[in-house]
Amino acid sequence: MTTTDNHLLIEHKNALGTIILNRPASLNALSLEMINAIRQQVEDWQGDVNVQAILIKSNSPKAFCAGGDIRYLYESYKSGSEEYKDYFIAEYEMLNSIRTSKKTVIVLLDGYVLGGGFGLAQACHILVSSEKSRFSMPETAIGFFPDVAATYFLSRLDDVGVYLALTGDQISSSDALYLDLIDYHVPSQNFERLENAFSQSQNLDKFHIQKIISAYISSPVQSELSLWLEAIRQHFGLKNVQDIEESLKNEQDPNYQVWTSKVLNTLQQRSSIAKKTSLKLQLLGRGWSLQQCMRIERKLQDIWFEHGDMIEGVRALIIDKDKQPQWQQHNATLDNILGQLG
Repeated sequence: MTTTDNHLLIEHKNALGTIILNRPASLNALSLEMINAIRQQVEDWQGDVNVQAILIKSNSPKAFCAGGDIRYLYESYKSGSEEYKDYFIAEYEMLNSIRTSKKTVIVLLDGYVLGGGFGLAQACHILVSSEKSRFSMPETAIGFFPDVAATYFLSRLDDVGVYLALTGDQISSSDALYLDLIDYHVPSQNFERLENAFSQSQNLDKFHIQKIISAYISSPVQSELSLWLEAIRQHFGLKNVQDIEESLKNEQDPNYQVWTSKVLNTLQQRSSIAKKTSLKLQLLGRGWSLQQCMRIERKLQDIWFEHGDMIEGVRALIIDKDKQPQWQQHNATLDNILGQLG
């Protein structure tokens, strides 16, 4: 095992190369150094005939990855630097390197899979999750929008994607499997044996990887989110945020009223600009390619710190922790850009 200065551990055993996220004190929030090192390692292994497959996992008992390093992004912007733009450029280059890897990339998810961590997982080719995982794109809580290709992978879920994008609500591994956001459910207690099976195999083409995993899978408990599908479609199938919130407020079915009240309360705490942008991206993303989705996300990222609500959201929730963000109600620049998108 090789320990790097970039909060990663690197292993190579038989046909398997392993990248271990090793920043447990920060729940593996992705630093710029981690992002660049992951990309470089994935690219280096492309030309290594001794590596047939790549495994990405976590060294934290609580999380696969809690997302991007938002404190770093905040401090970069506040210091007058534009390093936050370099961060997003590097992050998207990393995602592209993983997604286009000639070697199959497997990811093991055990704990929180949030924001940038969710995007990292979705870029991998085979996703395996334990019952301990919790998935979320929580960006609207800090005045941002779901990025890292969520415009693509959440929009494929239609109204459910809108619900997840606007609220940032967490879902379980059962929900993720139900929605096809992961490929396999493996009990956490089987992870070590599964990893050993990978590392002991001399043949790690995709067929044999799937065959190995099949020996360890189990059926999870029922998806809780599946119980709310009718309500999600009723309310989050509407085309603007005001109508969605009004619909939730006027839910008449007593079976759904507790749930809709909770969801409405969540939405009312979110940034108006972030909600409107997230909804627009989810609706448009349904007709866009992955590359189109990522291009518009990058365009919005570069102007969001100046015109969006993320700096205020991070201040209120992470820096000062007063939990009293002063959200904008309108922003002419963002309204203009969103209007140009169609």
